[in-house]
Amino acid sequence: MKALKRKTSLAGLLIIIGMITGVFSISSVVDSPDYLTEAASNANQVIISTIFQFILLLTYLAFAILLFPLIKRFNNGLSIGFLSFRILTSAILAFGTIILMSILALSQEFVKNASESILIFEALGNVLKTTRDYINHVFMVLTLGIGNLLLYLLFLKSKLIPKWLSVWGILGTVLSVFASLLLLFQVVEVITPQYLILNAPTAILELILGFWLIIKGFNEVYDSESSANNLQTN
Repeated sequence: MKALKRKTSLAGLLIIIGMITGVFSISSVVDSPDYLTEAASNANQVIISTIFQFILLLTYLAFAILLFPLIKRFNNGLSIGFLSFRILTSAILAFGTIILMSILALSQEFVKNASESILIFEALGNVLKTTRDYINHVFMVLTLGIGNLLLYLLFLKSKLIPKWLSVWGILGTVLSVFASLLLLFQVVEVITPQYLILNAPTAILELILGFWLIIKGFNEVYDSESSANNLQTN
């Protein structure tokens, strides 16, 4: 059981690390209206944001890989679905890091050739920036959300964590997915009060869940399930 506690504590730590790296992966200069000039003059900030986004995808993937062997005994289908969507989320984030560096490269070329084909640079920049927004705030959130829904449904059925945490996770995820759909249909913009409010329940829940797994780990039902499996094996 000490090994289980170490794994659940590490899983909780990965959630906290993911939240921290997610904050530092935000690139304010790329989100700026003057990103074509700002990105080039703040290249290191863009590169740092890219590094943190890459670390974020690694934490997402590591969390799923670590958790999968622990939860698959409770529902194999939901566990495989959760792992699959986390892998897909990580792949989308990897594509997002490439787009971020592409925006930096475009900005640097724009600064060097500001007097030539400004409209082409602006058009290409807008395409890359819009693509990045859809990758990070729509498709990544949708795949992450579906995976999280599967995980919280498994938690709810297995009672590995308190019921209120599982229910909160399901409701928070639905709100985050709804926010991304509103963004997809251009009802709200990225990083607006409405968008942040809809995502706040998920952010708070992940913070609580991270510390819960670090301090408490899984409920005693995991021990009971392990004992039952051992009895069946013997």
